[in-house]
This record gives sequence, structure tokens and C-alpha cells, in this order.
Amino acid sequence: MTRILPTALVMGVIVGLLVAAYMNVFNVPVMEWAIALEGCDIDRAGCAAQLAAAEDEAPLPLSFLTSLGGQRIGMSVGLAVVGVLCAAVFTGLYHLMRNATPGWNPWAWAAVAGLLGFWGVSLYTQIKFPLNPPGIGSEGTLLARQGFQFLFIAVSTLSVAVVVYGVGVVNRTSAASGRWLRYGGIGFAYTVVALLLAFALPGVRDAAPDWLPPELTIMFRTFTAGGHFLLWMGIAFATIGYRYYRERDVHAYPQVSGLGPGHVRLIRCSHPLTR
Repeated sequence: MTRILPTALVMGVIVGLLVAAYMNVFNVPVMEWAIALEGCDIDRAGCAAQLAAAEDEAPLPLSFLTSLGGQRIGMSVGLAVVGVLCAAVFTGLYHLMRNATPGWNPWAWAAVAGLLGFWGVSLYTQIKFPLNPPGIGSEGTLLARQGFQFLFIAVSTLSVAVVVYGVGVVNRTSAASGRWLRYGGIGFAYTVVALLLAFALPGVRDAAPDWLPPELTIMFRTFTAGGHFLLWMGIAFATIGYRYYRERDVHAYPQVSGLGPGHVRLIRCSHPLTR
């Protein structure tokens, strides 16, 4: 894991910036749409053209006047930080997958670890706490919403990690013929924990304002979930791909010189990604 972690953290920053570009292309226009609708509803109850004509008479909301260039930069920095955090979680899940399924190859470990991270950290959280465009929701419930979301993410991620660890225990201690029943028990236990988590924590959802079109919310949530999927899978495959690229000249049976003419010594070594 210590060999994968530095690479994963760097890839987290790079992939985070790439996903930020994706979000700027697809999600920022949706945010602009929401900000424009919010400005029209709050200040003049009219259209954007009317607001522009009346700008000298009364100030518009700060969110409406703020340069979206600054918001784009902030989104890029934020996703780079999120990429580092996701890379750390991915490294832990990759390590657990490697121990649980030693017969698999590194690409399979990375793919499953990325999918598990996407589910436990991103997708399941978005199902429980559906995202709205920035600025939508009461400021009085902001801390409660964020606190419950962080708690949900922590417990959900830990539950996924325990599932992978449990699969490893079954693989090491059970015969092949009796593993499927134990796999089913692990899956059932995780389902119970996931449902308890979903119903035990309050959602703290604020009602959407009347001026917010349903299609805007659907687009925002879809693009956000797609960005998170790209982030997790990008970190997974970029990390393993770079490790393979770095080790492309390392052979399974390298020759050792200095043994005298006519002598060749072969040393068996494992692939660095399996250590």
C-alpha cells in the first residue's frame, strides 16, 4: 500500500482537475441557470433583461453578481482536494482487495476498489442526500445537513471496507464449496447496515423553491454523479496504469551479470503491484 499511496495521491490531484474541467463544461451552465432564476425571483420577479435594466436602481444579490470565473477556480481547487481524499480511500480499499482476492490482477483490484469507493462515498450518499445547485436550501439547516452527510459518508465507507475485509477472511478460512453461503451472509449483513444507516440518519431536506424547474435539478444531480464516477475510476486506472508504465522494464526473471562467462543466474521476483 505504501508503494501505491504516493502515486494515488498525485493522480487524485490530476484527475480532480480533469473532472473540474468536465464540471465546468457541463455543470457550471446549470449553476448559472439556477443563479439567474434565483436573481429574477428575489429582486424583480422578472426576467434577466429586466434585472439588467434595473441594476442601477437597486443592487442585485451577491450570488448573482459574483464572477463565475472565481467560482470555476474554486471548484477546480475543491475537486483537487477531493481527489486527494478519494485517492487515500481508494488506496485503503485497493489494499483490502489485494489481501482478500490474491488471485486477481491489479487491474481488477483497482476497478473493484474504485467502484466500491464510488458507491460507498459518493453515490449512496447522493441517494440519501440528493444534491441541489449551490444556494438552494435554508442557511439555518446548512450545518445539520453537512454534519449528517459527513457522518453518513464515514459510516458508509467503513461498512464497505468491512465487507471487503470479511470477504478476505472467508477466502482464507473457508473451503471453496462453502464460501458462497458466507458471501451471502456478508451481503445480507451489509444490506441491513446500509438500510439502518439510511433510515436512522435524518435527511434534513429543504423544500425546493417554486422557481426551480425539476429538469434543472435532475441535470445538476446527473452531471455531479457522473463527475464523481469519473473521479473514482480515473484515480483507479490512472494509478495502476502509471505503476505499470513505471515498471515496464522490470522483468519477472531479470538476469544478473558478474557470474563469469557462460553463466546466467535467474532470480524470481514478484510484480511490485502485488506486493
